[in-house]
Amino acid sequence: MVLGLVDPNPAAEPGASLVVAANLGVFVLVLLAGIELGREGLHQAFRERSMVVAFVEFLLPFALGYAFALSLGLNFAQALFLGTALSVTALPVSVRILLDLNLLHSRLGRAIVSVALVNDLVAFAMLGLVLEIAQLGAVVVDGATVARVLGKNLLFLGLVYSVSLVLKETSRLAPDGQSYMQRFLGRLKGQESGFAVAVAIALALGAFAELLGIHFAVGIFYGGILITPKLVGQERFFKIRNAVSSISFGMFTPIFFAFVGLNFILSLAAWPLIVSVTAIAFLGKLLGGILGGRVANFRGAPLLALGFGLNARGMMELLLAQVGLAAGIIGPDLYSALIVMTLVTTLTTPIAMKRLLRKFKVSDILPVVREAPVQTDSEPSVGPMPGLPQEP
Repeated sequence: MVLGLVDPNPAAEPGASLVVAANLGVFVLVLLAGIELGREGLHQAFRERSMVVAFVEFLLPFALGYAFALSLGLNFAQALFLGTALSVTALPVSVRILLDLNLLHSRLGRAIVSVALVNDLVAFAMLGLVLEIAQLGAVVVDGATVARVLGKNLLFLGLVYSVSLVLKETSRLAPDGQSYMQRFLGRLKGQESGFAVAVAIALALGAFAELLGIHFAVGIFYGGILITPKLVGQERFFKIRNAVSSISFGMFTPIFFAFVGLNFILSLAAWPLIVSVTAIAFLGKLLGGILGGRVANFRGAPLLALGFGLNARGMMELLLAQVGLAAGIIGPDLYSALIVMTLVTTLTTPIAMKRLLRKFKVSDILPVVREAPVQTDSEPSVGPMPGLPQEP
């Protein structure tokens, strides 16, 4: 309510200060998303067969959003942006819902988390391309434009890979059992040394992204991915993550949400667009999850739960919408449609998941324990492993 008295226009003095605070909210939110994702989590995701679900589930809503944007007469960059925005699944929201339903470590939970990981990565990669194309003002993309866009993004990814290799070398264990990075952080003496190094890495990649004409959020996201427990140590990693989370949700995220609300404009003329965007986003994710889930051998209630579980957009969608509005890619009406769509899909996901959970079998939740082989005189049985759930 207090921030409602502030004019969000950056040209006004209070508005300019609010934009700075909102950008800091974007910084810590994206950094937290990257840290939560993690390089190890990404490697684990690619080892899961559910990657098939990820690509099918991303492509269908993207194609529907892209086609819908073209039907509205939007240009190429706007169509790419809308397709990307409709394909996002928010990893933090998905993890929270799965934890509340005790499904995080089930096959369904692993599939949803893996798909959300890939969605976030692809979305930020696409965002970099869209921002570059929008900056060039290209209505029809020719070979030179494509080469320039790809060149800048490849240069940026090359830097990220180079920084990753350097950090990987510093994560090797020294003779005392600590990594070289952990020894370096220990010599800095301060309790905030790990947090400072994490912010420095993210800021460096964010600044380089801005230098290339890519939004700083893309660089911050990849900077967060590079901060891993192996690099800084398990205890220090949790301290960094908790510090970023506290700063984010304790201060800057509420300001960011308030800034999103100040830019939200709801008019009667925008309702057809809002309903269309919400329906296409919801059905695209649901059908994409079902089609990909069938390929990954999901059936029955878990198959439907997969489609519904991938519909939560959460903060990732709000971040994309805010970046698109700030960059001038989308207008207030489409921005408002994306905000309403985010609220509807995020709020309906846990309700649908709870109803479908009642139809789950025990094997859909607990890992299947194979029966022990028949005992012979020459092959003694070791008995059941302690701590593993047994099938009823």
